[in-house]
Amino acid sequence: MKKNLITLSVAAALAAPMVAGAAEVIGDKLEIYGKLHLSIDNSDRDDPSINNDGMSISSNSSRIGFKGKMPLENGMNLIWQAEQEVRWDDSSKGNFSDRNSYLGLASGAHSLRVGVHDTPFKSVASKWGLFGDSVGERRAILGAGYEHGNQLNERVKNMVMYQFKNKALKAQAMYAVEPENKPDSAGNVDNNDKSMYGVGLWWTNGNLILSASYEDWKQHSKMKDGSAYRVATVYKLGAHRLGAIYEDIDSDSVNEWKRSAYGVNWKWKFAGHTDLRVQYITVEDAEGTSNTSANKIGVGVFHKLDKKAQVYLAYGATDNDANAKFQAVDGGHGDEVKTTEGGKPSSMSAGLIYKF
Repeated sequence: MKKNLITLSVAAALAAPMVAGAAEVIGDKLEIYGKLHLSIDNSDRDDPSINNDGMSISSNSSRIGFKGKMPLENGMNLIWQAEQEVRWDDSSKGNFSDRNSYLGLASGAHSLRVGVHDTPFKSVASKWGLFGDSVGERRAILGAGYEHGNQLNERVKNMVMYQFKNKALKAQAMYAVEPENKPDSAGNVDNNDKSMYGVGLWWTNGNLILSASYEDWKQHSKMKDGSAYRVATVYKLGAHRLGAIYEDIDSDSVNEWKRSAYGVNWKWKFAGHTDLRVQYITVEDAEGTSNTSANKIGVGVFHKLDKKAQVYLAYGATDNDANAKFQAVDGGHGDEVKTTEGGKPSSMSAGLIYKF
């Protein structure tokens, strides 16, 4: 009888209307959230060996997540999150908790988390960018190499992260062992010869946001041993938002990952619910190479249907030098747009986003 009452209580709580995005289950708060992002794209890979370009339906980092915060007797809070990508375009399945997922403790402005999480280096660029997961996405250039593409916008595994956050300042410090571990390594002691550490800082003062990050890798799959840093700024001026970013990657041994990149962007809210976005990013020749530079332009118009839903029309195009093959779309957006050396790939996209 007691078990039946508990079961009925849980069912009633889950069936009850959600207030402020949270459902209370037996005294503990469980927040269910997500983002659905699909687009209809028309892409040109500018590759002479391919003749089947055209329309593509793409699910772009669509996700569902569960998180909660439970008070402890000592005054601290236990925090947890489990987030998974959901692919709405082809019904394929990912691993559960394949996005930021962790268990931790929090007290005031301080928290400690263990699990899977974006690196501070990745987060600096994602908060700077204007085209999250659309064809204008930053990751075709930032964190990418002229041959292997997007590699240094990582969501690392086996990580421990400390975070401090108040209204003006957020700081993160992360350490991970075997951060790129493969499924067949699960259940084994983590390989400490493969590791990374990173730090990030975000400072907000009125309409100005300054951020910086640094990370260091041992035996990264492509960069091997090396380090990277980013600095970014965002300034809001009336209906305008202006941004700039600089990135430097320095591998100890792989020339592809010895290069710098920088970008600027602009967002103009020219109507009540509609804004124009423009983003330009360029990467220099890698050390010891020639004609391995590229640049990418992103242009888009985004319109809010309400607080949770928006539609957009976006365009992304990359112009490669003769020995580079940076993609037009690489990372975040479900359907990538690859190319060949010297290619000029592009994609036009109409998308719908809903957050809950």
